[in-house]
Amino acid sequence: MKRFTLLSLTLVTSALLLNTAGLATVSRAARRMSGFSVDSQHYIYLESSRNQITEVPTAQIQIIDVAKNSCVRNGCLKTEYDRSALSLTNQAAEDDLLSQTLSLRQRLKLTRLKVGRKLPILVRSISSRNSDTVQVRLTNQTPLLQIQLQQRFRPSNLSGGTSDVDRASMRLVVDYQYRRLTIGNLNDYRDAVKKYAIREVRLSPDGSKLVVLIDQTQPTYDGVLQTTLVQSFPIWR
Repeated sequence: MKRFTLLSLTLVTSALLLNTAGLATVSRAARRMSGFSVDSQHYIYLESSRNQITEVPTAQIQIIDVAKNSCVRNGCLKTEYDRSALSLTNQAAEDDLLSQTLSLRQRLKLTRLKVGRKLPILVRSISSRNSDTVQVRLTNQTPLLQIQLQQRFRPSNLSGGTSDVDRASMRLVVDYQYRRLTIGNLNDYRDAVKKYAIREVRLSPDGSKLVVLIDQTQPTYDGVLQTTLVQSFPIWR
């Protein structure tokens, strides 16, 4: 039996890697599809994983209004299968979500994607307060743009804290051309998240918006898995 759940703007490859302690496994969701709409107004990200215990696949899609940094209506979905879906492939789970969002993707011009330009991270630093800061340059003629990811963590009982589950919050602080933009709220915690890290920054095809792909590290039975959170904002001149 399959179900779909709506996600707020908030799974795992078959390869598992040992962490530095040689104990817990670190897994990453497999990216199936990502890119901008033809008009650069929307961004889509589709990934999938398999539960390490049940081996049931999970797929997640995010369709984002880039200027608003928010999911479009019915655009952020995640599959929820029971054990009867054990034989279902990751691709089949992804195809379920693509079928569910076909008319939406057609309306938003997300059937022929533009990848945009991946901006090289020129400078990166992680502070003692667990903030993750990167600097990128939009063009050779523009000044550096800085993105700082600030986060808070509330550990669960199993992690030495008092919460029933691990919870983490984050926000982005963007500095560019003597102006500052803050995206997100440190009081908004997401369940089952241990930490965040900036993975990739992409410039829209029209050069007016940025998408930031963020790794969400989530606890699993015997390790952690990294899923993707899409954040976005328009660039001021």
